[in-house]
Amino acid sequence: MKYSFLILSVLGCLSAQAQNQPAATPLPGDLQTLIQQANTNYPVLKQQQEQIRAGELRVDVARTAMRPNVNLNANYAYITPVPQFAVPFNGQEVIAKLAPNHSLNGNVSIGQTIYDFGRTDVSIRQAEDNVQVLRRGLEITRQNLAYQVAGAYYGVGFLQRGIIVQDSVIKTAGANVKLLATRLQNGDALEYDVLTQAVRVKAAQNRRIEIQNQLEKQIATLTFLTGNSAPDVSQALNQFDLGEATGITPQPYDLSGDLSVAASGNKEVLLAQDRLRSAETEIVVSSRAGKPNIAFAGNAGYKNGYPLNVQQLRPNLAAGVGLLIPLYAGKRYQLQTQVAQANLTASRYAVENANAQLRQSIALVNADIRSNQSRLANLETQVLQSRKALDIANARLRNGVITNVELQSAETGVEEAELGRLNFKYQLLLNQLDLKRLLGESL
Repeated sequence: MKYSFLILSVLGCLSAQAQNQPAATPLPGDLQTLIQQANTNYPVLKQQQEQIRAGELRVDVARTAMRPNVNLNANYAYITPVPQFAVPFNGQEVIAKLAPNHSLNGNVSIGQTIYDFGRTDVSIRQAEDNVQVLRRGLEITRQNLAYQVAGAYYGVGFLQRGIIVQDSVIKTAGANVKLLATRLQNGDALEYDVLTQAVRVKAAQNRRIEIQNQLEKQIATLTFLTGNSAPDVSQALNQFDLGEATGITPQPYDLSGDLSVAASGNKEVLLAQDRLRSAETEIVVSSRAGKPNIAFAGNAGYKNGYPLNVQQLRPNLAAGVGLLIPLYAGKRYQLQTQVAQANLTASRYAVENANAQLRQSIALVNADIRSNQSRLANLETQVLQSRKALDIANARLRNGVITNVELQSAETGVEEAELGRLNFKYQLLLNQLDLKRLLGESL
């Protein structure tokens, strides 16, 4: 089970590394198609696109603060008693009312902010900054999605090639079972030898079943990411040949100089910078929250209640300019500014942390690239040596001068070398993808 555990361990890291991946250039055609399908069908992308649309509408809402507000107003009130007095007229007393029992007032009012000392402008800028943060989040999701699809796709090719290796092991072990069975009939072998070799065949078959199970899970992952119930992975196997040439030559990134070029493309660093700009705008918003406000207000309509005929509806018009100067708000504005300043400081540290994490991540990938390239070069020699040893072991088996333990050791050596080389090719491909993601390259 040692080698199946190796494959399962690699795939256990796949979901974490798949979000960190780039691929060889150019991408296989079927992988490009899968990425396009994911960009079209993945629900989270659609959700974030709607959030951006809502954010853009909030920008429009902020702009309306400097636009006029026009309202149609209508009021009716029944009042009793109303102030009144008696007036003698032609020998009789006439009741004169100072207010109507049925009070009516209808008008069109208009309000317009004339000047608010820049509060609206910074509110608009803050809304635009929030939209930029949302857009950057969409970019990160789209990038991570592409690398998840690539990770699952290359995982399929890795597993398919692993199945081919296991089929070879099963075929070789099965042939040895037949050969040992024949020798047992001739009295040249023990039944123990036949049984142990048969057990080896069953163990290899179980490992193949495990790999097949993992392959089906990778296909299920691709289906989830792309929305395609039958994703095309016809070219995935070709990315993992068993020849000596690897076709994968990622080069470590030079960390001796300035990281500004790498940081300018890294999505996480850019997101931290966007949040920093939003926090800077929040400082300005807080500083202007307590500023005065100058506004125009007016209305035109009809109302009753004018002496001496309080029942008669008459035109009325009013217009004026108001000045509002906040004097005291319980230190609310000062506290809001302090909160904004704390958020700004935190955002600056977040940018520093994002840059530090970028350097660390690139350094870790560089170390993996160097290590995997060295180990892969060693395994190329090991594969040749193990195959030669197996050829010698099979020749000795045919001549009856080898023990079953020696034969199994030779077969195990080939299996270990083949799976090891396949694994390091896969790891190098993941390293290449990871480095491309860190540098902000799109698939």
